[in-house]
Amino acid sequence: MADHSFEEHVGEVRLRVRAESLSELFAEAGRALAALMSDDPTVPSPDAPGEEVVVRARDRGGLLVEWMNELVYRSETRKKVYTAVHVSQISDHELHAQIRGIDATDLRTAVKAATYHDLRIDDCDGEICASIILDV
Repeated sequence: MADHSFEEHVGEVRLRVRAESLSELFAEAGRALAALMSDDPTVPSPDAPGEEVVVRARDRGGLLVEWMNELVYRSETRKKVYTAVHVSQISDHELHAQIRGIDATDLRTAVKAATYHDLRIDDCDGEICASIILDV
């Protein structure tokens, strides 16, 4: 079962994510970002319009940073928080996902960007775990 936790820093938040697969790790990271940004845990109805996302990077760590930054960008430009996330295809260099969001004019926490600082993706006792710093 996937889960996540946060550690606060001055101007930063460390997100730790753990899941059974790489696709679930990235999906949980997306849901965690939504939980950090908004107090509203509402999941859009299945009929709500979705968005296709394709992200590419040179390695897994870069892919996680690019994924999180794509969600931050879309949240900022579309005034949505993406609480429904499904990663349909993933490799070490490319991610395909479907996301659906809820309207969010007032954010609890404004996230500026995901960073490469102290970024980690590791195998952890049969699961995959990651740690990423978010600039807030």
